[in-house]
Amino acid sequence: SGFKTYTDHYGHIIDRRQKTVVRRQKTEDRSQRIVDEVILTVMRAPRSYTKEDIVEINCHSGIAPLKKILDLALHNGARLAEPGEFTKRAFLNGRIDILQAESVLEVIRAKTDLSLRAAMNNLEGLFSKKINDIRHGLIGVLAHIEACIDFSEEGDMRARRKDILNRVKHLRKDIERLISRADEGKILRQGIKTVICGSPNVGKSSLMNALVKESRAIVTHIPGTTRDTIEEVVNMNGIPVVLVDTAGIIDTTHPIEKEGVRRSHFSLQKADLVLFVLDYGRRINKNDMDIVRNIRDREIIIVVNKIDLKKRIDIDMIKRAFPKRPLVYISAINLSGIDKLEKMIRGIIFKGRVPTADFASVSNDRQLDILLRTIEDVREATDALRKKVSMELVAIYVRSSIETLGMITGHTITEEALDRIFSEFCIGK
Repeated sequence: SGFKTYTDHYGHIIDRRQKTVVRRQKTEDRSQRIVDEVILTVMRAPRSYTKEDIVEINCHSGIAPLKKILDLALHNGARLAEPGEFTKRAFLNGRIDILQAESVLEVIRAKTDLSLRAAMNNLEGLFSKKINDIRHGLIGVLAHIEACIDFSEEGDMRARRKDILNRVKHLRKDIERLISRADEGKILRQGIKTVICGSPNVGKSSLMNALVKESRAIVTHIPGTTRDTIEEVVNMNGIPVVLVDTAGIIDTTHPIEKEGVRRSHFSLQKADLVLFVLDYGRRINKNDMDIVRNIRDREIIIVVNKIDLKKRIDIDMIKRAFPKRPLVYISAINLSGIDKLEKMIRGIIFKGRVPTADFASVSNDRQLDILLRTIEDVREATDALRKKVSMELVAIYVRSSIETLGMITGHTITEEALDRIFSEFCIGK
Protein backbone atom coordinates (compact mmCIF):
# COMPACT_ATOMS: atom_id res chain seq x y z
CA SER A 1 0.00 0.00 0.00
CA GLY A 2 3.00 2.29 0.32
CA PHE A 3 4.29 1.81 -3.22
CA LYS A 4 4.03 4.73 -5.65
CA THR A 5 1.80 4.54 -8.72
CA TYR A 6 3.26 3.24 -12.01
CA THR A 7 6.04 1.31 -10.28
CA ASP A 8 7.20 -2.29 -10.71
CA HIS A 9 8.62 -4.34 -7.85
CA TYR A 10 10.59 -7.58 -8.02
CA GLY A 11 10.06 -10.19 -5.33
CA HIS A 12 8.62 -13.58 -4.37
CA ILE A 13 5.17 -14.91 -3.57
CA ILE A 14 5.37 -16.63 -0.19
CA ASP A 15 2.90 -19.16 1.16
CA ARG A 16 2.91 -18.44 4.90
CA ARG A 17 0.58 -21.36 5.52
CA GLN A 18 3.43 -23.84 4.95
CA LYS A 19 5.72 -24.63 7.89
CA THR A 20 8.51 -27.20 8.27
CA VAL A 21 10.49 -28.54 11.18
CA VAL A 22 14.23 -28.30 10.59
CA ARG A 23 16.62 -30.14 12.99
CA ARG A 24 14.02 -30.41 15.77
CA GLN A 25 13.50 -26.65 15.79
CA LYS A 26 10.17 -25.08 14.86
CA THR A 27 11.15 -22.59 12.24
CA GLU A 28 9.81 -21.31 8.94
CA ASP A 29 11.99 -22.47 6.07
CA ARG A 30 11.58 -19.60 3.54
CA SER A 31 12.94 -21.55 0.57
CA GLN A 32 10.27 -24.19 1.06
CA ARG A 33 7.51 -21.55 1.11
CA ILE A 34 8.42 -19.66 -2.08
CA VAL A 35 5.69 -20.18 -4.69
CA ASP A 36 7.18 -18.12 -7.54
CA GLU A 37 9.38 -15.14 -8.36
CA VAL A 38 7.22 -12.32 -9.67
CA ILE A 39 6.95 -8.69 -10.74
CA LEU A 40 4.29 -6.67 -8.89
CA THR A 41 2.86 -3.59 -10.66
CA VAL A 42 0.95 -0.79 -8.90
CA MET A 43 -1.43 1.56 -10.75
CA ARG A 44 -3.44 4.05 -8.74
CA ALA A 45 -6.77 5.65 -9.62
CA PRO A 46 -7.79 7.33 -11.80
CA ARG A 47 -5.06 6.43 -14.30
CA SER A 48 -5.76 2.74 -14.71
CA TYR A 49 -7.91 0.55 -16.96
CA THR A 50 -10.89 0.71 -14.59
CA LYS A 51 -10.04 4.15 -13.07
CA GLU A 52 -9.63 2.28 -9.76
CA ASP A 53 -6.55 1.26 -7.75
CA ILE A 54 -5.06 -1.83 -9.41
CA VAL A 55 -2.30 -4.24 -8.43
CA GLU A 56 -1.08 -6.81 -10.96
CA ILE A 57 1.06 -9.85 -10.17
CA ASN A 58 3.05 -11.03 -13.20
CA CYS A 59 4.28 -14.56 -12.58
CA HIS A 60 5.58 -17.47 -14.65
CA SER A 61 2.78 -18.91 -16.74
CA GLY A 62 2.93 -22.53 -15.67
CA ILE A 63 -0.27 -24.11 -14.34
CA ALA A 64 1.18 -24.87 -10.88
CA PRO A 65 2.36 -21.32 -9.94
CA LEU A 66 -0.75 -19.72 -11.46
CA LYS A 67 -3.09 -21.98 -9.51
CA LYS A 68 -1.11 -21.60 -6.27
CA ILE A 69 -1.01 -17.79 -6.46
CA LEU A 70 -4.74 -17.66 -7.29
CA ASP A 71 -5.51 -19.92 -4.32
CA LEU A 72 -3.43 -17.67 -2.05
CA ALA A 73 -5.20 -14.52 -3.32
CA LEU A 74 -8.60 -16.07 -2.64
CA HIS A 75 -7.45 -17.31 0.78
CA ASN A 76 -6.41 -13.75 1.70
CA GLY A 77 -9.77 -12.18 0.88
CA ALA A 78 -9.91 -11.72 -2.91
CA ARG A 79 -12.74 -13.12 -5.04
CA LEU A 80 -12.94 -14.32 -8.63
CA ALA A 81 -14.15 -11.70 -11.11
CA GLU A 82 -17.43 -12.12 -12.94
CA PRO A 83 -17.27 -12.51 -16.75
CA GLY A 84 -16.27 -9.15 -18.21
CA GLU A 85 -16.18 -7.46 -14.81
CA PHE A 86 -12.86 -5.73 -15.44
CA THR A 87 -14.18 -4.04 -18.59
CA LYS A 88 -17.61 -3.48 -17.02
CA ARG A 89 -15.96 -1.47 -14.22
CA ALA A 90 -14.11 0.60 -16.84
CA PHE A 91 -17.50 1.44 -18.40
CA LEU A 92 -19.28 2.16 -15.11
CA ASN A 93 -16.43 4.46 -14.07
CA GLY A 94 -16.66 6.40 -17.33
CA ARG A 95 -13.35 5.41 -18.89
CA ILE A 96 -14.93 3.80 -21.98
CA ASP A 97 -18.41 3.53 -23.47
CA ILE A 98 -20.32 0.31 -24.12
CA LEU A 99 -19.31 0.22 -27.77
CA GLN A 100 -15.64 0.38 -26.79
CA ALA A 101 -16.22 -2.26 -24.10
CA GLU A 102 -17.66 -4.64 -26.70
CA SER A 103 -14.62 -3.94 -28.88
CA VAL A 104 -12.39 -5.49 -26.22
CA LEU A 105 -14.07 -8.81 -26.98
CA GLU A 106 -13.55 -8.25 -30.72
CA VAL A 107 -9.83 -7.61 -30.12
CA ILE A 108 -9.57 -10.92 -28.25
CA ARG A 109 -11.42 -12.80 -31.02
CA ALA A 110 -9.69 -11.15 -34.00
CA LYS A 111 -8.54 -13.71 -36.60
CA THR A 112 -6.41 -11.50 -38.89
CA ASP A 113 -4.41 -8.27 -38.77
CA LEU A 114 -7.23 -6.45 -40.58
CA SER A 115 -9.93 -7.66 -38.17
CA LEU A 116 -7.63 -6.72 -35.26
CA ARG A 117 -7.14 -3.23 -36.72
CA ALA A 118 -10.91 -2.77 -37.12
CA ALA A 119 -11.48 -3.91 -33.51
CA MET A 120 -8.74 -1.57 -32.25
CA ASN A 121 -10.30 1.34 -34.18
CA ASN A 122 -13.58 0.70 -32.36
CA LEU A 123 -11.74 0.36 -29.05
CA GLU A 124 -10.01 3.69 -29.65
CA GLY A 125 -13.41 5.31 -30.17
CA LEU A 126 -13.63 5.84 -33.96
CA PHE A 127 -17.06 4.23 -34.25
CA SER A 128 -18.22 5.83 -30.99
CA LYS A 129 -17.38 9.23 -32.48
CA LYS A 130 -19.54 8.51 -35.54
CA ILE A 131 -22.46 7.45 -33.31
CA ASN A 132 -22.04 10.43 -30.98
CA ASP A 133 -21.89 12.86 -33.93
CA ILE A 134 -25.22 11.51 -35.21
CA ARG A 135 -26.74 11.56 -31.72
CA HIS A 136 -25.63 15.16 -31.13
CA GLY A 137 -27.08 16.06 -34.53
CA LEU A 138 -30.44 14.55 -33.52
CA ILE A 139 -30.33 16.42 -30.19
CA GLY A 140 -29.76 19.64 -32.15
CA VAL A 141 -32.74 18.82 -34.37
CA LEU A 142 -34.90 18.15 -31.30
CA ALA A 143 -33.88 21.49 -29.78
CA HIS A 144 -34.83 23.22 -33.05
CA ILE A 145 -38.21 21.43 -33.12
CA GLU A 146 -38.97 22.36 -29.52
CA ALA A 147 -38.08 25.99 -30.29
CA CYS A 148 -40.59 25.88 -33.18
CA ILE A 149 -43.26 24.52 -30.82
CA ASP A 150 -42.57 27.11 -28.11
CA PHE A 151 -42.33 30.04 -30.54
CA SER A 152 -44.72 28.95 -33.26
CA GLU A 153 -45.83 32.52 -33.96
CA GLU A 154 -42.33 33.77 -34.72
CA GLY A 155 -40.53 33.47 -38.08
CA ASP A 156 -41.41 31.61 -41.25
CA MET A 157 -42.63 28.16 -40.09
CA ARG A 158 -42.41 26.74 -43.63
CA ALA A 159 -38.71 27.65 -43.90
CA ARG A 160 -37.99 26.30 -40.41
CA ARG A 161 -39.75 23.01 -41.19
CA LYS A 162 -37.75 22.69 -44.42
CA ASP A 163 -34.50 23.31 -42.55
CA ILE A 164 -35.38 20.63 -39.99
CA LEU A 165 -36.30 18.18 -42.78
CA ASN A 166 -32.94 18.72 -44.51
CA ARG A 167 -31.10 18.10 -41.24
CA VAL A 168 -33.03 14.91 -40.54
CA LYS A 169 -32.46 13.64 -44.10
CA HIS A 170 -28.72 14.25 -43.74
CA LEU A 171 -28.59 12.33 -40.43
CA ARG A 172 -30.70 9.56 -41.94
CA LYS A 173 -28.09 9.09 -44.69
CA ASP A 174 -25.33 8.89 -42.07
CA ILE A 175 -27.20 6.11 -40.23
CA GLU A 176 -27.96 4.24 -43.47
CA ARG A 177 -24.26 4.42 -44.36
CA LEU A 178 -23.34 2.75 -41.07
CA ILE A 179 -25.97 0.04 -41.61
CA SER A 180 -24.76 -0.61 -45.16
CA ARG A 181 -21.24 -1.36 -43.87
CA ALA A 182 -22.41 -3.77 -41.18
CA ASP A 183 -21.84 -6.78 -43.44
CA GLU A 184 -18.21 -5.75 -43.94
CA GLY A 185 -17.68 -5.62 -40.19
CA LYS A 186 -19.32 -9.03 -39.82
CA ILE A 187 -16.98 -10.52 -42.44
CA LEU A 188 -13.93 -9.16 -40.62
CA ARG A 189 -15.17 -10.60 -37.32
CA GLN A 190 -16.53 -13.97 -38.39
CA GLY A 191 -15.00 -14.51 -41.81
CA ILE A 192 -16.82 -15.43 -45.01
CA LYS A 193 -18.01 -19.04 -45.04
CA THR A 194 -16.80 -20.56 -48.30
CA VAL A 195 -18.02 -24.09 -49.08
CA ILE A 196 -16.14 -26.31 -51.54
CA CYS A 197 -18.67 -28.62 -53.18
CA GLY A 198 -18.89 -30.98 -56.14
CA SER A 199 -19.23 -34.60 -57.18
CA PRO A 200 -16.92 -37.25 -55.67
CA ASN A 201 -13.26 -37.27 -56.81
CA VAL A 202 -13.24 -33.87 -58.57
CA GLY A 203 -10.42 -32.64 -56.29
CA LYS A 204 -12.27 -30.79 -53.52
CA SER A 205 -9.87 -31.90 -50.79
CA SER A 206 -6.85 -31.14 -52.99
CA LEU A 207 -8.25 -27.63 -53.50
CA MET A 208 -8.76 -27.27 -49.75
CA ASN A 209 -5.12 -28.22 -49.12
CA ALA A 210 -3.92 -25.84 -51.85
CA LEU A 211 -5.79 -22.88 -50.33
CA VAL A 212 -4.82 -23.74 -46.74
CA LYS A 213 -1.24 -24.35 -47.96
CA GLU A 214 -0.88 -27.51 -45.93
CA SER A 215 -2.14 -31.10 -46.02
CA ARG A 216 -5.34 -30.57 -44.06
CA ALA A 217 -7.64 -33.05 -45.84
CA ILE A 218 -6.90 -36.65 -46.85
CA VAL A 219 -6.52 -36.98 -50.61
CA THR A 220 -6.73 -40.28 -52.53
CA HIS A 221 -7.86 -41.38 -55.98
CA ILE A 222 -10.74 -43.29 -54.34
CA PRO A 223 -14.10 -41.50 -54.71
CA GLY A 224 -15.82 -40.74 -51.39
CA THR A 225 -12.64 -40.40 -49.30
CA THR A 226 -14.09 -37.34 -47.53
CA ARG A 227 -17.11 -38.48 -45.49
CA ASP A 228 -17.52 -35.43 -43.24
CA THR A 229 -17.12 -31.66 -43.50
CA ILE A 230 -13.67 -30.23 -42.70
CA GLU A 231 -13.35 -26.58 -41.70
CA GLU A 232 -10.30 -24.29 -41.71
CA VAL A 233 -9.75 -20.51 -41.53
CA VAL A 234 -7.48 -18.94 -44.17
CA ASN A 235 -6.15 -15.38 -44.09
CA MET A 236 -6.62 -13.77 -47.53
CA ASN A 237 -5.17 -10.25 -47.47
CA GLY A 238 -6.40 -9.71 -43.92
CA ILE A 239 -9.85 -11.19 -44.59
CA PRO A 240 -10.67 -14.42 -42.71
CA VAL A 241 -12.08 -16.98 -45.14
CA VAL A 242 -13.68 -20.00 -43.46
CA LEU A 243 -13.13 -22.88 -45.92
CA VAL A 244 -15.41 -25.91 -45.65
CA ASP A 245 -14.50 -29.09 -47.53
CA THR A 246 -17.60 -31.27 -48.02
CA ALA A 247 -18.28 -34.85 -48.95
CA GLY A 248 -19.05 -35.53 -52.62
CA ILE A 249 -22.76 -35.02 -53.34
CA ILE A 250 -24.24 -38.18 -54.89
CA ASP A 251 -27.38 -40.31 -54.77
CA THR A 252 -26.54 -43.12 -52.37
CA THR A 253 -28.14 -45.63 -50.02
CA HIS A 254 -24.94 -46.17 -47.98
CA PRO A 255 -25.74 -44.83 -44.47
CA ILE A 256 -22.33 -43.16 -43.92
CA GLU A 257 -22.21 -41.60 -47.40
CA LYS A 258 -25.84 -40.52 -46.99
CA GLU A 259 -24.99 -38.68 -43.74
CA GLY A 260 -21.98 -37.05 -45.45
CA VAL A 261 -24.22 -35.80 -48.27
CA ARG A 262 -26.76 -34.49 -45.76
CA ARG A 263 -24.01 -32.51 -44.00
CA SER A 264 -22.80 -31.17 -47.35
CA HIS A 265 -26.28 -29.83 -48.14
CA PHE A 266 -26.48 -28.29 -44.64
CA SER A 267 -23.14 -26.50 -45.19
CA LEU A 268 -24.34 -25.19 -48.57
CA GLN A 269 -27.42 -23.65 -46.92
CA LYS A 270 -25.13 -21.69 -44.55
CA ALA A 271 -22.55 -20.70 -47.18
CA ASP A 272 -21.73 -17.09 -48.06
CA LEU A 273 -19.77 -18.29 -51.11
CA VAL A 274 -19.68 -21.63 -52.96
CA LEU A 275 -16.69 -22.98 -54.89
CA PHE A 276 -18.33 -25.41 -57.32
CA VAL A 277 -15.58 -27.83 -58.39
CA LEU A 278 -15.70 -29.70 -61.71
CA ASP A 279 -13.29 -32.17 -63.32
CA TYR A 280 -11.63 -30.93 -66.54
CA GLY A 281 -10.97 -34.53 -67.62
CA ARG A 282 -14.54 -35.80 -67.12
CA ARG A 283 -17.88 -35.17 -68.80
CA ILE A 284 -20.67 -33.43 -66.93
CA ASN A 285 -22.87 -36.05 -65.25
CA LYS A 286 -26.19 -36.26 -63.43
CA ASN A 287 -24.57 -35.55 -60.03
CA ASP A 288 -23.09 -32.32 -61.37
CA MET A 289 -26.45 -31.15 -62.72
CA ASP A 290 -28.21 -32.02 -59.43
CA ILE A 291 -25.69 -29.80 -57.63
CA VAL A 292 -26.28 -27.04 -60.20
CA ARG A 293 -30.00 -27.03 -59.34
CA ASN A 294 -29.23 -26.86 -55.60
CA ILE A 295 -26.80 -23.92 -55.78
CA ARG A 296 -28.28 -21.89 -58.62
CA ASP A 297 -29.30 -19.01 -56.31
CA ARG A 298 -26.01 -18.84 -54.34
CA GLU A 299 -22.90 -16.66 -54.74
CA ILE A 300 -20.70 -19.00 -56.82
CA ILE A 301 -17.26 -19.34 -58.34
CA ILE A 302 -17.01 -22.19 -60.86
CA VAL A 303 -13.68 -23.98 -60.36
CA VAL A 304 -12.60 -26.33 -63.15
CA ASN A 305 -9.89 -28.55 -61.65
CA LYS A 306 -7.36 -31.03 -63.09
CA ILE A 307 -6.42 -28.95 -66.15
CA ASP A 308 -3.29 -31.13 -66.41
CA LEU A 309 -5.58 -33.89 -67.80
CA LYS A 310 -6.99 -34.23 -71.30
CA LYS A 311 -10.11 -32.08 -71.72
CA ARG A 312 -13.43 -33.92 -71.72
CA ILE A 313 -15.70 -31.42 -69.94
CA ASP A 314 -18.43 -29.54 -71.84
CA ILE A 315 -17.88 -26.17 -70.17
CA ASP A 316 -20.54 -24.44 -72.30
CA MET A 317 -23.19 -26.52 -70.51
CA ILE A 318 -22.06 -25.06 -67.17
CA LYS A 319 -21.82 -21.52 -68.56
CA ARG A 320 -25.40 -21.78 -69.74
CA ALA A 321 -26.48 -22.95 -66.27
CA PHE A 322 -24.52 -20.12 -64.58
CA PRO A 323 -24.43 -17.12 -66.91
CA LYS A 324 -22.12 -14.29 -65.85
CA ARG A 325 -20.71 -16.30 -62.93
CA PRO A 326 -16.89 -16.16 -62.50
CA LEU A 327 -15.02 -19.21 -63.77
CA VAL A 328 -11.41 -20.23 -63.19
CA TYR A 329 -9.27 -23.13 -64.44
CA ILE A 330 -6.86 -24.67 -61.92
CA SER A 331 -4.75 -27.67 -61.06
CA ALA A 332 -4.93 -28.09 -57.28
CA ILE A 333 -2.13 -30.65 -57.34
CA ASN A 334 0.29 -28.41 -59.30
CA LEU A 335 -1.07 -25.20 -57.67
CA SER A 336 -1.73 -23.74 -61.11
CA GLY A 337 -4.41 -21.04 -61.08
CA ILE A 338 -4.70 -20.94 -57.26
CA ASP A 339 -3.51 -17.31 -57.11
CA LYS A 340 -6.16 -16.36 -59.67
CA LEU A 341 -8.85 -18.16 -57.63
CA GLU A 342 -7.79 -16.33 -54.44
CA LYS A 343 -7.99 -13.02 -56.31
CA MET A 344 -11.54 -13.91 -57.43
CA ILE A 345 -12.55 -14.72 -53.84
CA ARG A 346 -11.16 -11.39 -52.61
CA GLY A 347 -12.95 -9.63 -55.48
CA ILE A 348 -16.32 -11.00 -54.35
CA ILE A 349 -15.71 -10.06 -50.72
CA PHE A 350 -16.38 -6.32 -50.24
CA LYS A 351 -16.80 -6.19 -54.06
CA GLY A 352 -13.02 -5.94 -54.27
CA ARG A 353 -12.78 -3.00 -51.85
CA VAL A 354 -10.49 -3.89 -48.95
CA PRO A 355 -11.31 -1.79 -45.85
CA THR A 356 -8.91 1.05 -45.14
CA ALA A 357 -6.78 1.40 -42.00
CA ASP A 358 -9.36 3.71 -40.39
CA PHE A 359 -12.26 1.27 -40.96
CA ALA A 360 -14.74 1.23 -38.06
CA SER A 361 -18.18 -0.33 -38.12
CA VAL A 362 -20.92 -2.23 -36.31
CA SER A 363 -19.29 -5.07 -34.39
CA ASN A 364 -22.27 -7.20 -33.34
CA ASP A 365 -25.98 -7.89 -33.82
CA ARG A 366 -26.96 -5.76 -30.80
CA GLN A 367 -25.49 -2.63 -32.36
CA LEU A 368 -27.04 -3.37 -35.76
CA ASP A 369 -30.47 -3.93 -34.20
CA ILE A 370 -30.23 -0.55 -32.44
CA LEU A 371 -29.27 1.20 -35.69
CA LEU A 372 -32.20 -0.45 -37.51
CA ARG A 373 -34.64 0.68 -34.80
CA THR A 374 -33.14 4.18 -34.86
CA ILE A 375 -33.51 4.48 -38.63
CA GLU A 376 -37.20 3.53 -38.35
CA ASP A 377 -37.80 6.45 -35.95
CA VAL A 378 -35.84 8.80 -38.21
CA ARG A 379 -37.85 7.67 -41.25
CA GLU A 380 -41.10 8.28 -39.34
CA ALA A 381 -39.86 11.78 -38.45
CA THR A 382 -38.94 12.42 -42.10
CA ASP A 383 -42.38 11.28 -43.32
CA ALA A 384 -44.13 13.38 -40.67
CA LEU A 385 -42.20 16.49 -41.73
CA ARG A 386 -43.02 15.91 -45.41
CA LYS A 387 -46.72 15.43 -44.63
CA LYS A 388 -46.69 18.59 -42.48
CA VAL A 389 -47.82 16.67 -39.42
CA SER A 390 -47.70 18.57 -36.11
CA MET A 391 -44.21 19.29 -34.78
CA GLU A 392 -45.18 17.69 -31.47
CA LEU A 393 -45.44 14.30 -33.22
CA VAL A 394 -42.15 14.86 -35.07
CA ALA A 395 -40.52 15.59 -31.71
CA ILE A 396 -41.73 12.22 -30.34
CA TYR A 397 -40.02 10.32 -33.18
CA VAL A 398 -36.79 12.30 -32.89
CA ARG A 399 -36.70 11.91 -29.10
CA SER A 400 -37.22 8.14 -29.48
CA SER A 401 -34.37 7.92 -32.02
CA ILE A 402 -32.03 9.75 -29.60
CA GLU A 403 -32.91 7.39 -26.76
CA THR A 404 -32.54 4.28 -28.93
CA LEU A 405 -29.22 5.36 -30.47
CA GLY A 406 -27.85 6.10 -27.00
CA MET A 407 -28.07 2.39 -26.20
CA ILE A 408 -25.10 1.69 -28.49
CA THR A 409 -22.67 3.75 -26.45
CA GLY A 410 -24.42 3.34 -23.10
CA HIS A 411 -26.02 6.78 -22.73
CA THR A 412 -29.31 4.92 -22.25
CA ILE A 413 -29.01 1.25 -21.28
CA THR A 414 -30.64 -1.13 -18.80
CA GLU A 415 -28.89 -3.28 -16.20
CA GLU A 416 -30.26 -6.38 -17.96
CA ALA A 417 -28.66 -5.30 -21.25
CA LEU A 418 -25.35 -4.67 -19.47
CA ASP A 419 -25.37 -8.13 -17.92
CA ARG A 420 -26.11 -9.72 -21.31
CA ILE A 421 -23.25 -7.84 -23.00
CA PHE A 422 -20.61 -8.75 -20.44
CA SER A 423 -21.78 -12.37 -20.01
CA GLU A 424 -20.02 -13.17 -23.31
CA PHE A 425 -16.61 -12.09 -21.99
CA CYS A 426 -14.02 -14.47 -20.61
CA ILE A 427 -13.68 -14.57 -16.80
CA GLY A 428 -12.21 -11.33 -15.46
CA LYS A 429 -11.52 -9.39 -18.64
